[in-house]
Amino acid sequence: MCSVVSPEIYETLKEVVKEDIQNFEIVIHDGNKKGDGFLGDMVFVTMENKQSHEAIHLVVKQAFLNRSARDTVPIRQVFINEIYFYTKVWTRLNKFQERIPMQFQFHKVPKYFTSILEEASEKLVLENLKFQKFEMYNKRIPVDKQHFELIFREYGKFHALSFAYKALFPEDYADLIKGTINIFLNFTNRDGFANAVKVINDFAMDSLQPGIDDAVIEKFRRYVENHTELFRDSLTCKTKYSVITHGDCRSNNMMFKYSEDRKLIDIRFFDFQLTREGSPCCDLSYCFYSGASGKLLNDLDYFLQIYHDSLSETLKAFGCDPQKLYPFQELKNGWKRYSKVGVTMGLLIWKIKYTSDESLPDLNDVNMSSKEKEQMLYNCYDKDAFKKICRDLILHLNKNDYL
Repeated sequence: MCSVVSPEIYETLKEVVKEDIQNFEIVIHDGNKKGDGFLGDMVFVTMENKQSHEAIHLVVKQAFLNRSARDTVPIRQVFINEIYFYTKVWTRLNKFQERIPMQFQFHKVPKYFTSILEEASEKLVLENLKFQKFEMYNKRIPVDKQHFELIFREYGKFHALSFAYKALFPEDYADLIKGTINIFLNFTNRDGFANAVKVINDFAMDSLQPGIDDAVIEKFRRYVENHTELFRDSLTCKTKYSVITHGDCRSNNMMFKYSEDRKLIDIRFFDFQLTREGSPCCDLSYCFYSGASGKLLNDLDYFLQIYHDSLSETLKAFGCDPQKLYPFQELKNGWKRYSKVGVTMGLLIWKIKYTSDESLPDLNDVNMSSKEKEQMLYNCYDKDAFKKICRDLILHLNKNDYL
């Protein structure tokens, strides 16, 4: 750790304390590891009041500034979208849920402090959850049953806020949605994403075994041929059963807290960069298919029931009828149509999870061409583990008629 603070970070921290920053000792901790910050750097800061010795522990997310990176992906739009979530969407929904008992409320996002929207200086300041003993899940280990139970339960509460707000204040909800950006669609219009998906689908096809999986191979081939249309349909759904989604729902964008005997007791969701209106199944399928082992895939209905029970309890607390706003059968129907987002992102995320950190592409590396960065993603990964998870997922999709 060190005490050297860049002028840009220093000015941002002034907005956090809203008083004389000279009263604070500022310590900068080690930054994020390679691969942790796809669209920017994270700076970890502790600010300690010199008189009271009270400390504020922060994460400053700052966008990559080099032109190559910003031309490759929509970095500014991503930061605008996440800042809009914290300053507008979450502020509104959090205020809205004050009318229901605490046990039905959703409070699983980090505390927001301040943000900067200035062009090529975008920043977002949140609390550092590590100082509350929250931990990251090991990305190379499939998410287990107790974690998924908690995740699906809390997503039920989160999505219920949208359903209830839309039912009780439809005009306000529609106005709130207008400020979000469908970053997913922006990504799909870029050659790099399309190429990555093509390669991932080829890898997935190679995981199937001729002579054993022949019927599945043919079905998956037809799915891949129509993949772009199916994926876009999932992203642009106009169903009445739509909510404000988290967007980027992999387990790496969650942190967990445990008791002394390692019992799971709490969770926080972060990285709302891809937040938008969409089917709840986009969030749930992305989370499930990017984290579940082959064995746990068989328990999908169990987790969907946990989700729907949680969602129903929260809707009832608002005085809403869950059977009118989102019947369980509509959740099941929606999964068949809108889980295509989860299938595609799940395969992509598993590939990243099984790639060594050193081999992950760095968008901020100005000395590396776009082709070289793309090529890195397809080297130095655990091929056997990735092929197994691909085959397990495709067999699950075929068995349940989701292809």
